Amino acid sequence: MIQEDRRLWKLILFSIPTLGIYSIYFWYKLTKDLNEMNQEEKKIKNYFLVLFLSIITLGIYRWVWFFYLADRIQTTGADIGIKIKPGPSMTLICKLFGTFVLIGPFVANYLVIRNMNKVARQYNQYFAGKPKPANK
Repeated sequence: MIQEDRRLWKLILFSIPTLGIYSIYFWYKLTKDLNEMNQEEKKIKNYFLVLFLSIITLGIYRWVWFFYLADRIQTTGADIGIKIKPGPSMTLICKLFGTFVLIGPFVANYLVIRNMNKVARQYNQYFAGKPKPANK
């Protein structure tokens, strides 16, 4: 069963006292669930690898990963019959340019979490009582 009740406020609230450790766990679990739902061979990179590559690239890789994450959510949603809006480009624009007004990253994270919850709900309903498809 894929988790379908992720919330932005939990991410923010629990990340503050844990000094960001909950944030790492949150994104790790989200990517793990997305990879479980994804029927294509293209999988989202493990979040621990993303952190390492982000340190090496001074944070640039995390922006690329975020775009790719939003794209995979949209593609997985399309595979199970739901349309995901806004797309990865708009989500990345919110994250990049919204940083200047300080609310953009929160909006972008909200959009990704909301879309992931939609896809997870549909996936859980579709595969409830059915055997899971074999990954390629």
